[in-house]
Order: sequence, then C-alpha cells, then structure tokens
Amino acid sequence: MPILYQDALDERANNLGVLNGLKLVLVSLEPGPPLVAKLELEFYNTNVLAGVLTDINVNGVPSGAIFKIHGGRRVPSGDAIGQVRVTGVIAGDADTLVLTVEPIGDYSTYTLEMLHPAIDPLLSQIPFKFRPGCFTNDCAPEWTPASPPGPGPVIDYVAKDYDSFRHTMIVAMMQRVPGWQVTSEADLDQVLIDLFSAAADELSDFQDRVMNEAYLVSGRKRVSLARHARLMDYHIHQGNQASTWLALKVAGTFTLPPKFTVWTGQAEKQKDSIVFATREQSSLHPLLNRMRLYTWSGAVPALAVGDTQADLVLDTAGQVAAETVRDLIRDGTITRLLVQEWKNPATGHEAGRNPQKRQLLQLLKGDAGATALLDPLTSTWFVRVAWREEDALRFDYCFTSFCPGGDVDDISLFHGNLALVHQGEPVEVRFLEPGTPLTGPNRFHFERPDAADEDRRGVICRLPSRLLPLAYLPTLPGGEALPLSTLHVEVILPGGGGSDEWNEQISLIHSDDSEENGDHFVVETDERQRSIIRFGNGVNGRRLPDGAEVWCEYQVGGGVIGNIGPDKLQFFDNAAVPEVIECWNPFDGIDGRDPEPVEKILRAAPEAYRARQLRAITLLDYIKRAEELPDVSQAVASYAWTGSWRTVRVAVDPAGGTELKDDARRRIARHLDAVRLIGEDLEIRPPIFVPLAIEVSLCVAAEFWREDVRFVLEQEFSEGYTPDGRQGFFHPDHWTFGQPLRASEIAGRIHQVTGIEHVISITLKRWNDPAPASSDIVEVRFNEIIRVRNDPDSMEDGYIRFDLKGGRQ
Repeated sequence: MPILYQDALDERANNLGVLNGLKLVLVSLEPGPPLVAKLELEFYNTNVLAGVLTDINVNGVPSGAIFKIHGGRRVPSGDAIGQVRVTGVIAGDADTLVLTVEPIGDYSTYTLEMLHPAIDPLLSQIPFKFRPGCFTNDCAPEWTPASPPGPGPVIDYVAKDYDSFRHTMIVAMMQRVPGWQVTSEADLDQVLIDLFSAAADELSDFQDRVMNEAYLVSGRKRVSLARHARLMDYHIHQGNQASTWLALKVAGTFTLPPKFTVWTGQAEKQKDSIVFATREQSSLHPLLNRMRLYTWSGAVPALAVGDTQADLVLDTAGQVAAETVRDLIRDGTITRLLVQEWKNPATGHEAGRNPQKRQLLQLLKGDAGATALLDPLTSTWFVRVAWREEDALRFDYCFTSFCPGGDVDDISLFHGNLALVHQGEPVEVRFLEPGTPLTGPNRFHFERPDAADEDRRGVICRLPSRLLPLAYLPTLPGGEALPLSTLHVEVILPGGGGSDEWNEQISLIHSDDSEENGDHFVVETDERQRSIIRFGNGVNGRRLPDGAEVWCEYQVGGGVIGNIGPDKLQFFDNAAVPEVIECWNPFDGIDGRDPEPVEKILRAAPEAYRARQLRAITLLDYIKRAEELPDVSQAVASYAWTGSWRTVRVAVDPAGGTELKDDARRRIARHLDAVRLIGEDLEIRPPIFVPLAIEVSLCVAAEFWREDVRFVLEQEFSEGYTPDGRQGFFHPDHWTFGQPLRASEIAGRIHQVTGIEHVISITLKRWNDPAPASSDIVEVRFNEIIRVRNDPDSMEDGYIRFDLKGGRQ
C-alpha cells in the first residue's frame, strides 16, 4: 500500500472538474432473510451519478460490471453466486449511492472499486469491513513492528578458550574495519580484544562446569552430587563429629549447662587443641563422684564376669546419702554408671593397671534400678544398683586387693557424674534482614531473592567461612542414613511475635507453607566445607517472614581429628564452671569420620539401589529387610486377605533365642513399615515352634559307663552350648523356618561322641501327635520351626530320650 500525503490528496479531490471519486463508504447490515448489506457510498461531487443509475436501471448494465468488490478470506469476493458482490444500486442523497451487497462477508478488509471512465483512478477504490473487530477510534497497534534482522556475524562455535576467542575477534575486526591490522598489545583496541577474550574464556568455563554438574558421572560439585545421589535413594556422607563420655568430679550439686567445653593439650586452650562440648544439660551430685563396692566386711572383694548388680557404699555414710542416690537413679536423673579399674590388683599401685577395664552400665528404670539397704551387722547403709543384661560385666573387677603389705582398697571404682560430649566448638550466629545495621559480633545479613526469583527460591544464610566447617551429627556410612548437622535454628518473628524453632530436612520437596509442615530448612555443604542454610519459597517450605531474624547455634569441627584416646579431655575453664573439680574421658572417641570423597560417591551411588531395596515389592523384599536387623535370625513372609485389603504376615525367628520380645517386635515393625507398599497392612508374628518327641536306642562300647555317655549326649543335644563352646544340636540359631529334621542328622551327631558303638533305632514325631512315629524325617511347614528343649519340667517343648544299652555295668 503506497504512503499517501493527505493534504495533497484533499487538494486533488477538490479540483476534480468533470471527474468524480469515492470519498466515504458506510456499511449497515440489514436484518434478513436474506442477509444483505447496504453500502452507502458518498462521492466528492454529483458528477456521473445520474448516468451510472441510468446505465444500471435502464440500459441493463450489471451492477457488478461497474462496482467490483475485492478481498475476503473465509467468504471471498467474486461474480459467482455465493461470493461477495454488488447486486443492486439505488440513489441516495444528491452525492450518494446505496449499494446492495450479498452475501455478507467475513471480518477481513474488502475493497470496493468503481470502474467508470469519469472516476478519478486515484479515487476509484475504497476499503471497508462488514464486521469490524475494533470498535474504537484508534485501532492501530501501540507498537511498531521491527524491521527484519540483518545478517548476523559469522560465529565460530568451536572457539572455547582465550586464544580461539582472541583469534575470532581479530578476524572479525579485519573483516569489518577496512585496513585494520593487529598492532601493539598496548593499543586500546588490542587491550579491549584481550579483555573481551578473557571474559569470554571465563564465561565458557563456567558454562562447561554448569553443564558438567547436570550429570552424575561428570559432576564435581558436592551439592550437585548430593542431589543426584538422592534421586537413587543414596545419601552422601558429610562426615561427622566424634563423641565420647565425660566423667566429672564436682564440689557441689548443680546442673552442668549445655556448651560446657573441654579440650586436649594444655590448660590454656591452644589453636591445635581438640575441643569437645556438651549439647544437653546434666544433673551432677558430689555423692556420685566416686562410689566403692560394699564388700560385706571383706567377703565380696570383687565382681565377676556377667554380673548385673552391685552394692555400692558412698563416701558420705548414712541413710540420707544412700536414699538420695537411690532417688536420683529411680527418677531417671542418673541413668548410667561408669566402672573403672584405677590400680593394678596384683600390686595395689597405679602402674600396671588395665586401661581397657572400663565399662558403661545403663541402669534399670524405676524401682528396679536402685534400692537403699542397711547391713544389720555393721549398721552400714549402701545402695544396691542393677543394670541391663546387655551391659553385663565383661571383666572380673577387683575392688579390694589382699597384698603382702596389707589390704588395698579402691582398686576399681564406680562413677555416676557422666555427660556426653561431642567434638566441635560451639558457635552462635545471627542473620538479619538486608539493610539492617549489624551491631555485635557474628552478625550477618541473609540473602533474599529478587522479585523475579522469589517464587523459585527462598532466603539463603551463608555460615561464615572464616570459622571451622560445620559439624555433622554421628551418622552411619553407606548411603542409607540421612546426614543431619548440629544446627539449631530459631526464627525471631518481627514485632515481638516471639520465636519459632525450625527443623532441618534433607530436602523441601515434601514441605508446604503451613506452620506444622513448613517450618523447615535445608543445609548444603560444598567441597570447600562452606555451608549455607536454605529456607522455603512458600510452596516447598515456609517462606521466611519479612523482618525476621535467624538465630543459629551449631558446632564447628568434625572429622577423624576428633578420634582421641582415653584420658585426653582433662582441661576446661574453671572460672566459667567453678563447681567442676576434675574431668576425664574414660573411653576413646572413635566415631568421627571425614566427608565421603567424590570418587567414592561416583562409585557407590549408581549401584546403591542394587545393594539394598528401599521399597518392598515382593515378599522376598520384606524378608531381606527384616533380616537386616540384629534381632532377626531369619524371617518368612506370606500374603493374607483380611476381607478389605491385603496383609503381609512376617514370621520372625528371633536371634539367640525363641521368644520374640515386644521391643524387638516394635523395632521390626517400624523397620518394615518404612518400605511397605501403600494399601498393604503389616503383621509381625512370632514363629510357630513344633516340639518333637524323639526316642533313640543305641549301644555303648563295653569300656564306657552308660551314665558318662548319657551326660555327654545330653550336652550335645541341648539348646545351649557345649563346654568347648560349640552350639548344641538343638540350639535355636541352628534351626529355622521350614527346616526338616532327618534321623540321619541325629545319628551323625551321635557318632561324634566317644563311646558309642552303634545306633539301634531312632523314631521321631511331633509331641503329643497321635500319628505313628517316623524313623526317617519330620517335615514342618514354611512358618514352623522345630524345637527340642529337653527340659524335664517342660516336656511340652520337646524332648529326646536315649535308651542306652551295653557299656560297663
């Protein structure tokens, strides 16, 4: 369409002379049927209008021969029926004609052209619309379309480093600037080229490194490796701090506060000292500094291996002191005791003592843990304490030694003032809103996202890198346990709204914006041991309120450097805690670990799912998961339909016994519930024991007494252990689900006993079973385990009888 100069066009229209031209067209749609449009066509003057009407209405010239319509998309124009065309012309006002057009066209722009020699060719066409899409005065777009882009420069996409970028820009300059040549490096144009090349080299390297982090096999950043590994149910090990027990001697009753620090090395804390600190408060009492064994007038000078109780006498004699210690144990204030050998029992001197004879004893809860008693003979009050079977003494402990120079007491002692300490120095850091003045030490600004990124990420707090790295809690390696840091985070709400404790999560995928399931944060530590705290964005995790403060308490340190030997933690700040007189660590610190190296992550993460199934799909998955626990010797599983859903019934053979205890049942159920399928119920059952009645007739060699042989046979076929440490034939760990018993197995074990000449007969059957006995085999179902207790007081638990013939009379 040509660009018109409107002023000149108006001047031409006003001086047409005998000619005429189209000035304006008004469109109106007539109600049908038929549906037609009326075009009121206004001219610049009245010339030729009467002649046009005469030609059409009198001389029979078709309307379409004079008035042509062009255009149309959906409804095109033309002379055929059904196409947009002029079908009639009548007179209007003096300079107006009214055209009838049918059918009505679409929304596109049509052009009306008048073919007549008396019509100015420049004014012979006029555009119009039947249905205008724009009903305002200004229908032009607010923006001007840009012109097509010109040809772009030739780009060498192979250029990826400084030299290639520099070469590319030099070539481009020579092509675009006639006569330009490479000159001295000090010239401005050459300096700019070098700067641009260096910047492009850094950007290219950054792009390559970002692309590498998109794949596990090429990733090197610890944060991206951790995220890749989590997709395969593998959690990388971030290292963890060492921990150990601290024994204390105190001057008075008080509560040891959290963050009580002790260190190795010298009395004054040095740069190379290894620092340990408490995380929880502990109640301490001077009566528990040291407790001696009550020997009952020298009649009980020692405790034997396997003992689970002891009578303790205190340095402060009397009923009040004994009952005070009793109450401290019963109410749970004191839960553990330390027994330690301090002197050599053979000499009564410290030299030559056994540093391994130290043991932590967890006391029984409630009244069973301690009782205050009185010796009626000596009127001495003492405390009888009891601890768990699992903590039975592993050594013989001597408390009074009868040496040639006289009796020596306090060979071993009990201690009750204990506290758990963890390697790492306590640190407190506060993060404030950006722009807030920083007053005081260890105060920093957190990073809020820009408005464009606010829906994508949340607030970030960068822990100060000038301190030691963030310490992580003790975590088992292997990729199964979630790594959790020592961070304790509280958010101080603005306007005096109080404080709210937020919890650490491994990711914010399952978090929302609620206060119950949204007060979460994530900790990420990179390969340089720098850590950040990441909060939610309002969708995955709660958004940090505006104006809030973030208070962080944590420990710095961790790693194998915290693995120390015993008696190394002996120094502390006496001025800060004057009640503490002395302290020492009776045990090694051996659970400190360094972060998992990158090469191990790359090797272990892709194959982690093969080593351990974290989703129980089949019954075999349930069985393998249950057998991971130390409480389980073996397990079997089966499906059962309860009427509404499917139930997985897991029968468990307890390790080291036949009774499935309640605490073990809960541990197994909790362990399996983490992997069960949705819609499947879970039921943990003890095994079904099948008692057997076994009759054995055998002949004893002539040179052996029958009763001696019977004594050995009863040991060999017991549920316990033989004197030489072997398991008895019917030991619970020797039998499991669905395992049959064959007579040949019994005969084979019998022939291992010296003095047996030959076996006459063996019969087997289920106890109290009316069916005849078998001389070959006893079969059991998949969830049954045979049992032969052979206890005369419990014959219903199975028995084996030996009918001995021959031998010495």
